Amino acid sequence: MAWLWAIAVGATLTWAPLARANPPAPTGPPRPPSPLAPAGEREAMAERPLGAGSYKPGNGVTLHSQDGRFALNFAMWAQLLFTGRHEQTPVSGAAARTASLELRRARVVLQGHAFTPHLKYYAHLMFAPKDLGFKDGAPTRAPIFQWYATLTRLANAQLQAGFFFVPYARQRMAPLPRLQFADNSTASYEFTLDQDMGLQVASPDVAGLGLLRYYAGVFMGDGYDWYKAGDFGFTYIGRVELLPLGMFEDFNEPDFERLTKPKLSLGAAYAYSDRDHRTRSIAGAAFADGGTMSAHNFTADMSFKLAGFSVLADAYWRRGWRQSGGLRDEEGLPLSVQAARNGFGWTAQMGIFVPRTRLEASARYAGVRPPIVGASSLARLDEVGAGLNYYFFRHAVKLQTDYIHTWGPALPTGRGDQVRVQLQLMF
Repeated sequence: MAWLWAIAVGATLTWAPLARANPPAPTGPPRPPSPLAPAGEREAMAERPLGAGSYKPGNGVTLHSQDGRFALNFAMWAQLLFTGRHEQTPVSGAAARTASLELRRARVVLQGHAFTPHLKYYAHLMFAPKDLGFKDGAPTRAPIFQWYATLTRLANAQLQAGFFFVPYARQRMAPLPRLQFADNSTASYEFTLDQDMGLQVASPDVAGLGLLRYYAGVFMGDGYDWYKAGDFGFTYIGRVELLPLGMFEDFNEPDFERLTKPKLSLGAAYAYSDRDHRTRSIAGAAFADGGTMSAHNFTADMSFKLAGFSVLADAYWRRGWRQSGGLRDEEGLPLSVQAARNGFGWTAQMGIFVPRTRLEASARYAGVRPPIVGASSLARLDEVGAGLNYYFFRHAVKLQTDYIHTWGPALPTGRGDQVRVQLQLMF
């Protein structure tokens, strides 16, 4: 297997494909192309035979053993991002206007099955400096973005274990290459639960009815600190999704298929964080006093698609309480206990394709609010944005531009304006 790692290390100079945080449920037999879709697009995205395997744009190279017991898919994707930003009141010593050009993400994905089609594996590796948290020229984070195995023998109780996204919020469960904007909303980053070590039981299609999915799991609650020994403060999660109009690619934000029949997905999740060591559940910074936070987390979301028009909406709520760590300052006095980041937030996002073209317009409004009653270290923050996306070959080659305006007490600089241009290539 050493040759696989050699290929993976070389991927910093190569472009690559679609990574799936939680693969979407089966969508059924192929449908005839929509009259609203661009001519020849389906043929361009079709799979090509490649010796003992095949190649598909955006999904990479897949190889199979002759007996079907083993399979390997190798794929890569990357995003080149330009950002221009203006701060109303920049921090001391910083410029009001800044510009950057960076390799935002550079990823390698290996996935397939071993010994039996029911034992699947998934490895998603990072190579970009920002992904690895470079500080003073050295990385501060392991290159593992996700790494897990799934046993699918029982269709209604598939077992998954490893390091992967907690199945909580729709925006974070959606694969990063499939977004309509360069990043998730501010509300999503504040309230969602990120990757963690854990175990989950799930079904992508309960009883094969094409109407319902579920996830239930227990996670360590340490996120990227999974390599450290911790306490027994775990995170417990449950999520359900109802698709009353049948299965579709609801974790793919644009509506590429442009079917003339509507599709709807409704989701809700609850998570209990027991003695989390950071300011946001499985995310954020450590508490200054060395303590922990326990919290109830709830979210509800929806995805709707029709004839090239897509809507994504979500709402979040967090109610937590602190446990002091008892740390003291240089004078021996106890450090003040920071209040839990209690509050609520939301995202409203839409996209629409110009008929018979690959051009999509998108818009988003998101907000974060502290509770009306009770103490909280969460401050108000608002975000409004708009974008234009051109999908040369869907997500395999796309050019995204967006403008984001943020304001509120949570922003130290008062107000911020940001323009981004991002090129994505997937191999």
